[in-house]
Amino acid sequence: MIDSDLPILIVIALLAGITLAALIWGFHRSIVAHFEREVRWLERSIWRFSPEPFNGRPWIAGFYAAAIIIPIVWLWYFPFKIGAVLTPVLLLWLPRVIIEKKWEKRRRLIDQQLPACVLQMSQSVAAGMTLAQAVDRLAERGDEPIRTEFRVMSNFWKHGADFSSTIDEAKRRLSLPNFNLFASALLVNLRMGGNVVETLERLGRSIQGIERMKEEVYAATSEGRTNIKVIGACPFVMLGFTAIMDFQAVVLCFTRPVGWALLSVAAALIAAGMLWAWRIVNADI
Repeated sequence: MIDSDLPILIVIALLAGITLAALIWGFHRSIVAHFEREVRWLERSIWRFSPEPFNGRPWIAGFYAAAIIIPIVWLWYFPFKIGAVLTPVLLLWLPRVIIEKKWEKRRRLIDQQLPACVLQMSQSVAAGMTLAQAVDRLAERGDEPIRTEFRVMSNFWKHGADFSSTIDEAKRRLSLPNFNLFASALLVNLRMGGNVVETLERLGRSIQGIERMKEEVYAATSEGRTNIKVIGACPFVMLGFTAIMDFQAVVLCFTRPVGWALLSVAAALIAAGMLWAWRIVNADI
């Protein structure tokens, strides 16, 4: 039986390969353009974490290959066909989510480290250094991850960019309110003059006060964030307990239109409750 089916399988595989090759050839320009966009996005994203050169082409090519090979393997070995559809979507979407989450975490750390760096810069300038030299000092002796940001700024300046352009570029890259305030103060001082040491000291104290206020608000709203996690976890826990006690009732929820409707309403209510609570506990300072 297996031997008689083998020629049919070979023909199907050849037809699938020819079809795939034809699709790639027909849309190769769009594929190449999309590939180049993804490479540029990945290189820009990694550059936010490190000033070292990074080649994104092998990584994007690997993701493209995995997005093609894994669904084929999934269809061959597993009966759940929906996994073959979801896998490419996850492979192409998940890296963006992971990188953005890491970038947000990095930005929060930079925001926390900024007041100490501003005060350290004011001390360096008071000791006779220029602003550019103070940035170089922070790029060498600062704590990670803010040291990398000052290294990027230092590299810009050393490769021919003027100091104002370097500050503007860092301001756009980080997009942090406290850093924007710091950058604006430096730019105003460069253009208008004034006592930069006093400006940096006052700015550092002000940012420290803002960070203390944020910590107090975070502590005061910690109970609300815990409640959000409970709201999100409880439906799954209750569904698990119900499945242990009456598995058939849970199966009906996923196999009947009435069950789908109930699950959809429950999911909408849970999402609305979590979103409302999240907006309350994450008020802007």
